[in-house]
Amino acid sequence: MSTVLRRARLAVGTKREVVDFISSRDGDRRIARSIVLVNEAHVLALLKAGLVSQNESRRLLSELRRMERVFPEHGIEEDYHLYIEQQLTKRLGPVVGGKIHTGKSRNDQVATAIRMTLRDSLLDLSNNVLSFAETLLKHAAKHVNTFFVGYTHQQPAQPITYGHYLVSIADPLLRDSERILEAYRRVNMSPMGAGAIAGSSYDLDRRMISQLLGFDGLVENSLDGVSGRDFLLESLGVCSLIASDLSRVAQDWILYSSSDVDILELSSEYASTSSIMPQKKNPDPFEIVRARCASVNGNLATATILMHALPSGYNLDFQELTPLVWNSIDTLQSCLSIMTSAVASIRPVQGVSDRYQVKFTVATELANSLARELHAPFRDAYRWVGQAVRISLHDHRTLRDLTRSDWSKIAGRPIEESTYRILQRVGDPASNPGLYRTEGSANPAEVRRMISSRKRRVAESLLKTEKLGSRVRDSTRRTERIR
Repeated sequence: MSTVLRRARLAVGTKREVVDFISSRDGDRRIARSIVLVNEAHVLALLKAGLVSQNESRRLLSELRRMERVFPEHGIEEDYHLYIEQQLTKRLGPVVGGKIHTGKSRNDQVATAIRMTLRDSLLDLSNNVLSFAETLLKHAAKHVNTFFVGYTHQQPAQPITYGHYLVSIADPLLRDSERILEAYRRVNMSPMGAGAIAGSSYDLDRRMISQLLGFDGLVENSLDGVSGRDFLLESLGVCSLIASDLSRVAQDWILYSSSDVDILELSSEYASTSSIMPQKKNPDPFEIVRARCASVNGNLATATILMHALPSGYNLDFQELTPLVWNSIDTLQSCLSIMTSAVASIRPVQGVSDRYQVKFTVATELANSLARELHAPFRDAYRWVGQAVRISLHDHRTLRDLTRSDWSKIAGRPIEESTYRILQRVGDPASNPGLYRTEGSANPAEVRRMISSRKRRVAESLLKTEKLGSRVRDSTRRTERIR
C-alpha cells in the first residue's frame, strides 16, 4: 500500500498480492487527466477557503500541470489518486504536498473524474453515431427510386426502395444520439466536495469546483454523490440500444448479401474467403460487429447484476463497473467506424424485381386494389389474392400471368377490363412503392422528404453536440487562466 496511508490504522502494509489484486492502476489510465484536473480545481477551492496560501497553491498547481501531460508507466501501486498525493508529497514536502487531500476523498474524486471522462466519450460516441446516420442519408438520396424488397420473418414481404431501407437504419440512430445527449445531461453533474460520504467540515465551494470543471451543476446529496452509479448504468443502457441497432443492420447485410438471398452486394474490401472453399465471399466484418454488439449487451447485464443490492456508500465493487462502460463505448466506436465506411461499398443488386418469389410481394397491393375497385371488404379481397397466389404457385405462374377470367372465377364476380388493367399494373413489383400514400411510406416522394428532414436533424444534433463540448473546453481554458 502507498506510504501515504501506512502507519495509520493498519499496523503493517498490505500484502503485495492483495495490492495488485485490488489495484485500479490499469483502469486509471483512462481517467488520469481528469483526476489531475479535479485536483487542480480542488487546489483552487482550498485557496479560496484559505486552507493553502498563494505560494502553496502555485507550487501544487505547477506540479499537477506536469503530471497532467504524462501518465507514469511505473510507480503506481494501488491507484493513481494516491500516486498523485505521494508524488506531490515527495516533490514539495509533507507540509505542502500533504495538504492536497484536505477536504476530499478518493470516493468523490474518482466519481468526478469518471463523469468528466465519460461526458467526453459520450460526445464522441454521439458524433460517430450521427456520422453513420449522415452517411446512410447521403446514400439514401442516391437510391430514392431503387427497387428493394422489404422482409418480414426473413421472407420477401412488400416492395420498398433501397433509399427507404437506408432511412429506416438512420432513424433509430438519430434516436440513439438523442438518448446519448439526454444521458450526458445527467452525467455532467459534479459530485466533487461530497467527501467520503458525508461532505466536509471545511468550507469548500462545491459550485466553484463544478464550474471550473465544466459541469452543469451538482449531485447535491453527498451520499448520493459518491454511491450513485446510475449514470453508468444509464450510459450502458444507451450503449446497449445502439448495439442492438447495429447488430440488426449487420445481420441484414449478412443475410441480404448471402448467395441465396442476394439483394445486396458487398465489396470484396469488406469480405473474406474460405481457406478451403474457393467460391466463398464471407461477410466477416459484420459477423464480428454482430458478436461484439452482443458483448455490449452483456456488459449491461453484468453491470446491473454487479450493482444489484449493493449497500449505500462507497464500495470497491464500483471499480469493476467502470471498465465495462469504457469497453462498451470503445466497441461501439470500432463497429461504427467499420459500418460507416462500408456503406458506400454496398450495392443493391439489379433485377431483383424480376425474380419469381419477389413477384408475389405485390399481393398486398393487389388486395388493396381489388377492395377499392370492387367496393369489397378488404378481408374478401385478401382471401381472393391468397387463392390467386396458391393457384399461381401450383401452375408456376405469377400473379401478373393470371387472366381476367381467372380473376373473375376467383372473385366470383365479373372483373371489368379497367380493373384488370389496374391489377396488371399493380402486378409489377417495381410499381408498388409509387402507389403508397401514407406519411413515412416507401413512396419515393415520401422518402425524399424524410431524407431532407433527417439531414436537418443530423445537422442540428451535430451542432448541439459541438456546443456541449465547447462549453466544457471553455471551462477548462478559464481554469487554466485562473491557475
